[in-house]
Amino acid sequence: MRKLFATNLIFLLLLNVVVKPTWIFAIDRNVQLVLGAQEYGIYFALFNFSMFFNFLLDLGITNFNNREISFHPYMVLQQFSNILGIKLVLGLIYFAITVGLAFTFGFDSKHMALLVILTVNQFLASLLLFVRSNLNGLHFFKADSVLSVLDKVILIGLLSAILWGNLGFSFTVELFALCQTLSYAISILLALWLLLGKYRIAIQLSLDRLTVVKLIKKGFPFAVLVLLMTLYSRLDTVLVERLSLEGAVSAGVYAQAFRLFDAFNMYSYLFAALMLPIYSRMLSKHEDIVEIFNFSFHGLLIPVIAIAIPAMIFSHPVMSILYHDYIDISAKALSFLMGSFIFVAFTYLFGTALTAMGSIWLLCRISLAVVITGSIFMVILIPRLGVTGAALANMSANALAALLQGYFFVHNQPGVVQKSSVLKISMYIVLYLVVNLILRYTVGNNLTGFIAALGSSLVIIVGLRLLTIKAIIQFVRSI
Repeated sequence: MRKLFATNLIFLLLLNVVVKPTWIFAIDRNVQLVLGAQEYGIYFALFNFSMFFNFLLDLGITNFNNREISFHPYMVLQQFSNILGIKLVLGLIYFAITVGLAFTFGFDSKHMALLVILTVNQFLASLLLFVRSNLNGLHFFKADSVLSVLDKVILIGLLSAILWGNLGFSFTVELFALCQTLSYAISILLALWLLLGKYRIAIQLSLDRLTVVKLIKKGFPFAVLVLLMTLYSRLDTVLVERLSLEGAVSAGVYAQAFRLFDAFNMYSYLFAALMLPIYSRMLSKHEDIVEIFNFSFHGLLIPVIAIAIPAMIFSHPVMSILYHDYIDISAKALSFLMGSFIFVAFTYLFGTALTAMGSIWLLCRISLAVVITGSIFMVILIPRLGVTGAALANMSANALAALLQGYFFVHNQPGVVQKSSVLKISMYIVLYLVVNLILRYTVGNNLTGFIAALGSSLVIIVGLRLLTIKAIIQFVRSI
């Protein structure tokens, strides 16, 4: 199982290492530069507003479907048509509630037009995830990996042509959103084609009442969890526009730092996407997860820490590479968001394992506590500190989530987390932080210091024997 996990993780990461940085730094960054901080800030706030009720598009059924098919692959034939019918109905409900609340909040006509497009995009993204969940649950990981980047590949091609192809288009935020619509639609068609090539599934709208009630009942805890996690992880991106004195400009500035945070989090998300079906399959067979968990513990946290601490300490030169305006403010936000990045990795590690174990209501209670605490932090900090306050509140919320999930996982699964691993990771964080601070005040707060700090991580990793030549050779041989 470790070989299956490792080979598919490498394939998935290679695809994303090529595609996602191209999207984030070459395309999305240039879109923001063309549109400006205020115009992009409106898009950023509305995009995150459209995600608040994203759980209504799914009610947790996709996550349940992934876990259920991992346990019982034959269920794909019984569930697909019913879930497809459910999702279309839920899409209409989601659209009505999201747009209705936007009217209540007083969004103007320009905001509303863009929000309508974004709600359609959310529905298409949810539909794509559902089709992919079937491939992922059936352990067709390579097909799912290709689909995980396909919409971005299509979008990169479309926006490259518009931005640099001299096609005569007047680039607007609405055109940007419509390009996303087209990329999702094409990806869904290709995903269905791949799934039908694996299984002869009838593509039809079916709403068997008993099956629908069963699916919604079983998926409901996942839906609650998705809602709560979305609230504490995305509420800052909306409230920074609503509560800060600069409004949309603050949202645009926050987007500069949040873009890097979101990009780096993709590594943790991809790790978890593979962990969930593999953990679920192993637990269904009553297999021991100690080895695969500790492999994940090191494989996830070591790279995250290696990137997060230098980006935290040398945030100013990092932001200066990408942007020219509002560097001081966005750099402060990035420092806190990189601290949050480490805590998010812990939540993916422990939260995914708890999900595979079926501890969904426990995760819901944890997330509710985090939502309440994080909301209080945001309401207090954002009006006073603006962008920096939003980032600090984000880090506080994710830190609380990581601590609570870690505590309950260790309590429920004693002996899975090895004390030697915890000690080495702790020493790695402390030593690496000290080295980064020394480099900042000797080499300087510049790009050279940042590169030197990244290089020092290898020395510390080898010195603490977190990664050895023997381990690398064994890992390669196991693949």
